[in-house]
Amino acid sequence: MRILIGILCLGAVLGGQTKPAPALDRLGRTTPKSSFLGFLRSAHDGNYEKASFYAQFPDGMSAKERIELVRELNFVLDRGFVGNLDSISSQTEGGADDGLAPDREGIGSVFANEQTSPVQMVRITENGQQIWLLSKETLELGSQLFPELGFPALEQLLPRVLIDRHFMSMPLWVLLAILIALPLAMGLSWLLSLGAVSFLPMKWEIARRPNFPIVLFLGLILHNFASRTLGLPLIYRVWYTRLLTILWLAAFVWVIFSVIGHLDRRIKEYLARNGLSSTQSILQLGRRLLQIIVLTGAVLIGLSSFGFDITAALAGLGIGGIAIAFAAQKTLENVFGGLSLLSDQSIRVGDSCQFAATTATVEDIGLRATRFRTVQRSALYIPNGQLATMNIENLGQRDQILFRHTIGVKYGMESSGMRGLLEEIRLLMALDERVSAEGRRVQFLKFGTYSLDIELFAYILTNDHPEFLKIQEELLLRVMEIVKKHDSEFAFPSQTLYVEKGSLELGAPPAPGPEGPAAV
Repeated sequence: MRILIGILCLGAVLGGQTKPAPALDRLGRTTPKSSFLGFLRSAHDGNYEKASFYAQFPDGMSAKERIELVRELNFVLDRGFVGNLDSISSQTEGGADDGLAPDREGIGSVFANEQTSPVQMVRITENGQQIWLLSKETLELGSQLFPELGFPALEQLLPRVLIDRHFMSMPLWVLLAILIALPLAMGLSWLLSLGAVSFLPMKWEIARRPNFPIVLFLGLILHNFASRTLGLPLIYRVWYTRLLTILWLAAFVWVIFSVIGHLDRRIKEYLARNGLSSTQSILQLGRRLLQIIVLTGAVLIGLSSFGFDITAALAGLGIGGIAIAFAAQKTLENVFGGLSLLSDQSIRVGDSCQFAATTATVEDIGLRATRFRTVQRSALYIPNGQLATMNIENLGQRDQILFRHTIGVKYGMESSGMRGLLEEIRLLMALDERVSAEGRRVQFLKFGTYSLDIELFAYILTNDHPEFLKIQEELLLRVMEIVKKHDSEFAFPSQTLYVEKGSLELGAPPAPGPEGPAAV
């Protein structure tokens, strides 16, 4: 086996050595994304000559014309480009889901004059190597839309220093306008949110004042629109869009968490009013699961918007979930057992339960185990998975409590006295409204070893055990009074010895033996 593995490894090494590695383009034009970003970086650095190497020009165009065309295209892209730069394909073959020819790649569009024009990359072969360039049709957009996307009227009113002075590859007035637009966008967002919440019922907490995440979310949308309109350079828009995406996702998660928290509080209040506080464990678990799902979804959306392929992440989550399920099999069994107990309400906090030879009171139903308090005041923990399969007698869910006793009176009572005793006890049970009429009976049961046994059988109309004990005490005291009233007493284990009086017959003296009378 070791020899075989060594041969396979050697073959892989030799195969890797014989296969030539693809040569890399010195300008990084091997993928649509790298080529387009290279064009943007060179243009915003003012190196239009280098930027011209990232575009496909018509034949016979001079170097000066190429540089002018690159400058105009860069201006048009800064002012009117619509698209997500992080979603541009990073594969050498380009994306296969855009419906274009294999040598074409759509990376976005330019919006101007209420019309949308596509921005495309084209793959060509140069010096025996395939590279991606901005297409000729895209370059023509620069010359066509350049006169229409500027701010000629506004720039005529501004000082020349704000127009001629550039900072971060953009006019100084554009930078100042973008910075001033941020507080204005937040203020407008606050006013819009304030007007929106005024239509909500006053009993809602959000109706008192606008929620900050909502204000932030709406303000970022307004500022993003203003930045695009003012012409934020496209190369900086990549980082600006990423920052906006992070803030949007944070605001979204914040809003969803706030909604989940509000619903959690409302449900807890409802459960407390209806005496269902034992379900708060499952409520807490559901809240955490929802938060985890929302947070995981936000992370995956953020990765996808940044250009990462989340297919592998989703596959990893699936495989990881299976591995965790196998590794935590007993834990998951206890968790689902707890969910079953909480959802079925078979036992609740405060219920007195009996299982096997143990009687205990439920103190807490957790997600892993349930805590009982025994009669000896010790804490008993039973895993929920095991508890879900046990036969549990829930004494706390009784609608009535059984009252059953056998009393014994002494022998010697006449049958008429026994009838009177039974009738009076029956009347006692019938007149007491706390005793159920269903199944109630008072019967002369049997002749016991040392007593005449009478069975008292009834159901007390209560499910509170202390109250039952109080009622039972009253009934038994009345029974004692009735027994004494009929000139009888309760029997206890005893034995009676009867001695009969008799006489001894005197017979004749015994006859003497052959040796004469016996010596005395």
